[in-house]
Amino acid sequence: MNMKLMMIRTYFGISSMLNPEKAARKSFNIFQKVRKKGIRDREVPFYQDARKFKVQSANEAIDCFELGDPNGGLVILVHGWDSNAGSMSKLAVKFATKGFRVISFNLPGHAFYKSSSTNLLECKNAMIDLLNFIGPKEPVSVVAHSFGAAVVANALSESGYAADRMVFLTNPNKMEDIFTEFKEIIGLRQKAYRALVRHTSQLLGAPIQTLDVSANLKKVKFDKLLLIHDQHDQVLPHTNSFEINSDHKNVQLITMEKVGHYRMLWNEEVTNRSVAFVEGKEVL
Repeated sequence: MNMKLMMIRTYFGISSMLNPEKAARKSFNIFQKVRKKGIRDREVPFYQDARKFKVQSANEAIDCFELGDPNGGLVILVHGWDSNAGSMSKLAVKFATKGFRVISFNLPGHAFYKSSSTNLLECKNAMIDLLNFIGPKEPVSVVAHSFGAAVVANALSESGYAADRMVFLTNPNKMEDIFTEFKEIIGLRQKAYRALVRHTSQLLGAPIQTLDVSANLKKVKFDKLLLIHDQHDQVLPHTNSFEINSDHKNVQLITMEKVGHYRMLWNEEVTNRSVAFVEGKEVL
């Protein structure tokens, strides 16, 4: 355990006992904090080549990027937490070369935005704003990574837009599991944790369980969903995909090894399987 984390755990261990409500508020701010990272060299060409546009949203306008044939089948790419649209650029370029219209966007609080904090509610609303701006007449295809899968499930369940093929490259499932893990990481005591969950539920206007991925997928009109997950993923356990696969009939789970959590976005096999699946081909 590094020194910074030890200090955080000590602070929340003490403040949880002295003032649980204050500890809950401060922990919520940390929970929403995005660790902004610089654009990596391999992501730069994407930002140089993409057609850029903005979509108005509640806070900052959404940074959007488009590649490929404007008249091609629409594929929306959604990146994960602490990442940016450029992280999906290998997939974006591959889809574009296949004749698709590819649109991706930076989630609120990420990349070039002034803000450096966000949450699933804001990100879901951003995707809905993008969908409303595009106004697709036909079902869209979607490829999402990690946290982006939760964004997609929540946005589509609420917006009413239908999806054709969807690909989740690792994914969370139950939001309570994420909150519990966060509680353990920062050393939040039980009373403060309950206050954190209560505060979050008040923000949502509903229990945190309403954000669960599998539950929201049951409200989404989609043809097929492909899950690709590393069996030993160190960020999001493989059990998340196993649970979703068990809950739905039109879902296929491909379990891989040694593709990691972030590295999978640059893996040739993962890219080829994702594109082939969206094309309507059988993948194994």
